[in-house]
Amino acid sequence: MARNPANSHSNHSGHGHGAAVLPVDDGTIPEMDYPAHEAMYHRFTTLVKWGIIVSVVLLVLLFILVNPMIPAAAS
Repeated sequence: MARNPANSHSNHSGHGHGAAVLPVDDGTIPEMDYPAHEAMYHRFTTLVKWGIIVSVVLLVLLFILVNPMIPAAAS
């Protein structure tokens, strides 16, 4: 099957790449999908929140595990 080099990189839909918002044939830009935008924002903020919580818990656990190994300063 021969490939057309002019069209080889022009259509990436369905391949996991982000779809660019391109003007429609009449020159207008399609409206933004606000429900999808808000859902992605909430997923991102939830991921960041839980990442911070897990990081703090790990730091506290590491401090508890490593602290007894530090020799006390001689007075």
